Amino acid sequence: MRVGPVLETNSTVARARRFSRGAAVTATALAVVTLVAGCNFISPQRTTKIYDASDGTSVTVGDVKVRNAIALTDDGAEASLVMTVINDSDDAVEVSFQYETESGDETQTVEVDARSQVDRGTSTDVDQFVMTDLDVTPGQLLPVFVQYGTETGKMLQVPVLTGALPEYATLLPTPTPSGEAVEPGESSTPLPESDVQEAEPSPSATADR
Repeated sequence: MRVGPVLETNSTVARARRFSRGAAVTATALAVVTLVAGCNFISPQRTTKIYDASDGTSVTVGDVKVRNAIALTDDGAEASLVMTVINDSDDAVEVSFQYETESGDETQTVEVDARSQVDRGTSTDVDQFVMTDLDVTPGQLLPVFVQYGTETGKMLQVPVLTGALPEYATLLPTPTPSGEAVEPGESSTPLPESDVQEAEPSPSATADR
């Protein structure tokens, strides 16, 4: 009987089978890792998306950005348009905000210096943008048309909220004291140097603009 060679052959086959199973497991693991990595590579990253960090809404018209706009009211007839208006251009701009009132369309403007931003109603020590003669209900969206210069304007759907939340309780509309006028552009704040540099177009992008 040729026992030796037969046993050796069986041992070799067993080792080959174990190697084959190990290779299959390794290949499967690599395929799963590659698939997961591929999904992460293809899927859009949440941190790269621009979104409103609070309850407000935003719009961009030309070089002007209106950020996190909210209309705060306690009676539906008067509201404070809380927002930040950013001007990325090299020239001062006068931005118009048109909205509907009980008496018809009303327009107010906000002047923003070059490479600056203006806040309205964002804190108790900031000038308010008060809209009167309204007929709005908390929870609805108030259409506000934003435009400046020769740029094509855009409609901003502004959420109407109350002062029920603590962060908004002190930001409800407050009438401007008699005899005091808010001068447009007075509260323009220059943009940080980093923002200004980012806003400047590169030579290759000048033609596109």
